[in-house]
Order: sequence, then C-alpha cells, then structure tokens
Amino acid sequence: MKFGLFFLNFINSTTVQEQSIARMQEITEYVDKLNFEQILVCENHFSDNGIVGAPLTVSGFLLGRTEKIKIGSLNHIITTHHPVRIAEEACLLDQLSEGRFILGFSDCEKKDEMHFFNRPEQSQPQLFEECYDIINDALTTGYCNPDGDFYNFPKISVNPHAYTQNGPGKYVTATSYHVVEWAAKKGIPLIFKWDDSNDVKQEYAKRYRAIADEYGVDLAEIDHQLMILVNYNEDSEKAKEETRAFISDYIREMHPNENFENKLEEIITENAVGDYMECIAAAKLVIEKCGAKDILLSFESMNDFTRQINAIDIVNDNIKKYHM
Repeated sequence: MKFGLFFLNFINSTTVQEQSIARMQEITEYVDKLNFEQILVCENHFSDNGIVGAPLTVSGFLLGRTEKIKIGSLNHIITTHHPVRIAEEACLLDQLSEGRFILGFSDCEKKDEMHFFNRPEQSQPQLFEECYDIINDALTTGYCNPDGDFYNFPKISVNPHAYTQNGPGKYVTATSYHVVEWAAKKGIPLIFKWDDSNDVKQEYAKRYRAIADEYGVDLAEIDHQLMILVNYNEDSEKAKEETRAFISDYIREMHPNENFENKLEEIITENAVGDYMECIAAAKLVIEKCGAKDILLSFESMNDFTRQINAIDIVNDNIKKYHM
C-alpha cells in the first residue's frame, strides 16, 4: 500500500487564498523528504471550494520545488479543456520531471461549468470519451489524428513526446457509474472521492470488478486510489467541529439535493476525523469497502499548521513501520 496527499485548497473564514497556496507549497516540500509517494492537486472553478483552476500549472511549480515525490492533477476536467492542449502540457511535465508527473483526470461534475465553457451538456459522456481517446493517443504514441463528432483534424505530432513509456500514470475520478464502467473496460484505475459514501464507493468498486472481468482486464495490475480527509485530535469533538466548518460550503454546493446535516455527519464519520482510534477505524473500513491500494490524504481541515505537520509525521512513521 502506498500513501500520498491531495490538496483541495478551500478558502473560508479561517483560510485566505494566500495562506492556502503557501501551506500547499510548504507541505509539499516537507513531504518530499519523507516516505509519501505522490501529491495530487484538485481543480475547481468559480467558487471558494478550491482556488486552483489550473492544476497542471501548479503541478509544474511543485515539481520544480521537489526532488523525488510524484506530483500531478487530481481531477483535471478534460471535458472542458482542449485535449491536445492537455496532452502537450502533460508530456512537457513528464519530460521536465523525468517521469514524476501524474495525470489524474475527471469528467465535469458541474452543469454551470459545461455552460460557461460552451460544451454540449447533452453529449457530455461522448465528449468526455472522445477527449480521453485523443489524449491517450498523444501520450502513448506521440501523435493524434481524431475523426470524431467533436474533434476532427489531420495527424499531428504532440511535442514533446512523453518521457515515460506509454505516457505518465493516468487515473480517473469515480464521478458516476458511467465513468466507472467506461474506466473498467479500458483498465484505467479509479480515484474514489472523499465525499462519496462508503456504500457508493463499494458499489463503484464492485461494478468496476464485474466490468473489468467481463473485458479481460487483469485486476492485479489495477491500483485504485482513495481520498480520505484527515483531522486528528485527541479532542475528538474539536476535530469534528473543524471538519464541519471546513466542508460545509462544499456540501451545500456539491450535494444540494441531500439532507445537509445527514451528509455532513456521513462524511465526518466515514473519513479519518476524531481521535487516533476513530481515525484508524474509519480509514480501515473504507479501504475494506473499496479495496483501494493507494491512499491519498488531506490534512487541510486542521486549522493549526503545526498539528498538520504532526499528523503527517505520524502517518509517515506508520508507513516506515508497516509499508516499507
């Protein structure tokens, strides 16, 4: 099992944008010296629930500040970007970092973003799949020549070609059953979301296994990733109070049709929030539910920076003790 971090970069009454960016940079440089495998940065637009609209730009900056850790996008929204541009940037980062870049990508989850970027919402699944095919061709062969419903142009060379054979590592965020089934057919590993319930994650994992088996995908070669929020405090109520404040606006934006209090408590209960034993128990349960082999942790809901570092050190000690 491998461990990494992810950054949401929320801003709120306790965290301004400058502080969020500075902490991301400081923590990235700190964990580069530890035993973590990777860091992934979330993409978000038009709200305070994430201030990074260009995760590949941030990835390039952080790669330049580090020496060994892999860094990339958590959910680069390929549906609202030109696929050739994504491929060019991904290959360039792969070259500059000598293989340390990771391309985590996603379909678009917000209708207003599809409208803003003038993308056809009624054809969203087809557009998502076509964008991926173009990107994948470019990353694996160095060329693309699409003849689809949305993109059609002569064969081009995507420069520079990727440093890594077959391109940088690719993961797709599990945003729907459609995406999960599509990914299973292609053998693309998933990133399970921190705000989906354990039951949803378990159902996604089951569906992925069934489709992958049907299409002859070797599941032994698939390493899914799981996002977990961490707020460790022996004062359990303090940890839960901080996490409630951190995620409340996000829940209102992304889960408007669910009961707010129920969703809030579900997320807190099913992520690593509370005292040490509560954190360990919650993490073990969700790992068992979805079978992920790689774990991504966010410590951002902890207001005190020193406490974040202390929690990171505890995880790092456990990595050395049990996973190396």
